[in-house]
Amino acid sequence: MSRLYSLLLACLLSLSSTVAAQTPAARANDNRVPAGTLRNGELTLRLEIVEALWFPQQEGGPHLAVYSFAEEGNAAQIPGPLLRVPQGTVVHATVRNRLPVAMFVFGLHQRPGSAPPLEVPPGAMREVRFPAGEPGTYFYEARSTPQTSAQLAAITLLTPIDNEMPQFGKEALLTGALIVDPPGTTADDRVFVINLWMTGLSKGPFREVMGINGRSWPHSERLTYRQGETVRWRVINATPSDHAMHLHGFFYRVNSLGDADRDRLFPDRERPLAVTQHMPPGSTMSLDWSPDRTGRWVFHCHMTGHMSDELDLNSHPLDGSKPPLASHAKKAAGMGGLVLGIDVLPDSGLDAAAATSDKAVRKLRLLIEPRPASGILPVGYGYKLEEQDTETPGPPPVPGAPLVLTRGQPVEITVVNRLVDPTAVHWHGMELESYYDGVPGWGGSRQITPPIAPGGSFVARFTPPRAGTYIYHTHWHDVLQLTGGLYGPLIVLEPGQKFDPETDQVFIIARAGPDESVYPLLLNGSPQPGALALKIGTRYRFRFINIATNDADAVISLRSDGQAVSWRAVGKDGAELPAAQAVVRTAQQNITVGETYDFEYIPQRPGDLTLEVWLPFFKTKLTQIFEVQP
Repeated sequence: MSRLYSLLLACLLSLSSTVAAQTPAARANDNRVPAGTLRNGELTLRLEIVEALWFPQQEGGPHLAVYSFAEEGNAAQIPGPLLRVPQGTVVHATVRNRLPVAMFVFGLHQRPGSAPPLEVPPGAMREVRFPAGEPGTYFYEARSTPQTSAQLAAITLLTPIDNEMPQFGKEALLTGALIVDPPGTTADDRVFVINLWMTGLSKGPFREVMGINGRSWPHSERLTYRQGETVRWRVINATPSDHAMHLHGFFYRVNSLGDADRDRLFPDRERPLAVTQHMPPGSTMSLDWSPDRTGRWVFHCHMTGHMSDELDLNSHPLDGSKPPLASHAKKAAGMGGLVLGIDVLPDSGLDAAAATSDKAVRKLRLLIEPRPASGILPVGYGYKLEEQDTETPGPPPVPGAPLVLTRGQPVEITVVNRLVDPTAVHWHGMELESYYDGVPGWGGSRQITPPIAPGGSFVARFTPPRAGTYIYHTHWHDVLQLTGGLYGPLIVLEPGQKFDPETDQVFIIARAGPDESVYPLLLNGSPQPGALALKIGTRYRFRFINIATNDADAVISLRSDGQAVSWRAVGKDGAELPAAQAVVRTAQQNITVGETYDFEYIPQRPGDLTLEVWLPFFKTKLTQIFEVQP
């Protein structure tokens, strides 16, 4: 009997291997070549929905069987074929469903606007014809249920979801970009579609596999630019997850924000300046930036779960196995997932000389030390900031003390690692040289940024070019370091200004540990912050920082008697807002991971105010009470 069982098992395994071998491989789509045939103002396109193997890392590596789009007669693509046409084009498309289940296709309609999905039964073909509509960044997608990615994300906030919903797994990569260009223009941008596959959403084990244009770091595309050129990107989040898209070393202008059906182009005076932008499920963004410094940089989602090397399928296969976090720390400098590498070359074959200043260099020490457990925090780490060589006794605080610098004054910070593991410090939002940016093994130009070894040190040099609110935090991708306390506010003031913690109040949102379902949300290092006093008629600057792990959907609001008050927006990500954007508005703001916001507020009457931090996904609320006094 056992011999017969063994033979049967061998046959089944052989059959499974044969089926896998017969499933064609999908091709990573870099979104450079439009699909279909454009002739006489009409795009003719023949799409198919097929099953294919996705290789998120490299051909021949670990793979997943998924559903994907393909052009008829060609290999499947992840993301799906690029639909790109000038305004005024009529799109004539057919969709053939080669799957055993009916599929609902969204997005094949005129923009702006919406339309019922195109239902395509198994083995059937459907035809659609529509004018492309207004210029913008859009996308199309398909699911086996009549819900889009954004609608699926909303469902997860309201009701428990099934553990193996194919819309989050096998069907999740059925998306593609749809770009409408202004008439008479030549495309001079790049299109990046975020890919996300999930399993174990409710019952576990939870796993995610993700990429940008079909590839996951370190196998994602390397981008090369030259100093001074204008870089234009379109980013599409056709996934049911939030993302916090962060660019190292430079600010970018957000030209438009939209979704699958509409795109809002900002007037020049209203274009937000950012280093991190929240992208909700089903959203789109177009942006531009100009690199003025050579070196290597990264553009990535700031959610730790979306940029960790635990996403590497070679080290962490999809069989539910996962090494303990502590044993993972040795290799944690490696990133994974939603990361693009950027190489900026000199504009004339020679690197530009570094900016010099005749101002005295301010010298600081940043000590990284273990931290004992407290009544509210487990054992962790911390930063101690020293102006001179004399050291302050006692354990390091959480968060780290405010690092207060002056615009235009050079600073030299000696980072000393007193941990038993390597580490690195990223000066988040700061415009500086690549070598000092804090990405070990990647950053730098003539030399690569090293990790800071145990017992070792690293000297970071930069001159802050603008005043605002920034962050310093670990860039060693062991989530235990970040949630253990290695983060702090970096405040840059105008020359002559002084930092007054009474009126210049900083609020840092973080986590007390790596698991959001276990460890509480923290505000300035506490899950239950004590009351603070405010005075009527005093002008306060509230500086908000979100450096939590994966809490990308956080909302902050300042309330009186349950109603949001008003405050004036003054800064985002360290950049002072222009007059057109620095306006009084309702005191409620989404703040994603890696974002900072500055607001001015003047209390007008006595009583209590409540600062609320709300996390819709986890249905978690944290409050800070202000007692307003005469």
